[in-house]
Amino acid sequence: MYKYNAIQARIGAFRLGKGVAGALSLVYCLLLSACTVLPNSSEADVQAVAHSYFETYAERSDFDRFMRFYADDAKLTDIVYGNEINGKDNIRDFFDWHRGDFTVVDAGPALEVEEQVISGNQVITKGVFREFEYNGNRMGPWKFIIWQELNQAGKVIAQEDWINYTPKKIMLGS
Repeated sequence: MYKYNAIQARIGAFRLGKGVAGALSLVYCLLLSACTVLPNSSEADVQAVAHSYFETYAERSDFDRFMRFYADDAKLTDIVYGNEINGKDNIRDFFDWHRGDFTVVDAGPALEVEEQVISGNQVITKGVFREFEYNGNRMGPWKFIIWQELNQAGKVIAQEDWINYTPKKIMLGS
């Protein structure tokens, strides 16, 4: 329980507007709390899964492959919107790449990974969702930090998404 409480405290600090310092504290806390190295997985295995996950996400063409990265009992938390999605079937409904009309503006990958940190069975990935159109509305680019925890089988069992969804054009008029 201590690990969870320390992480929650850092997330609370980040929510209170600590900005970059809060984000760095969150990353630091997550790295320090990564004490549960899996006996059957090496960091190289975790790195390979993380690379494949984000490559599949960036290509955004094989949704079934994307969903195979999640354990049946996975939990996904969208921090910005406050969504908590439990179970692979509900995560499938949440992401549903087949819903709506999605295209990346310049036909490139949907996202770019800028930095990735792996410690034990945890992955923290920083990047950007590139500019795209969804149902005729232009959106993005959106910066993100995604934290994931993998089980011994290399499946995502917990994920927290920090994505700046806010359509700045709507909110700020620019």
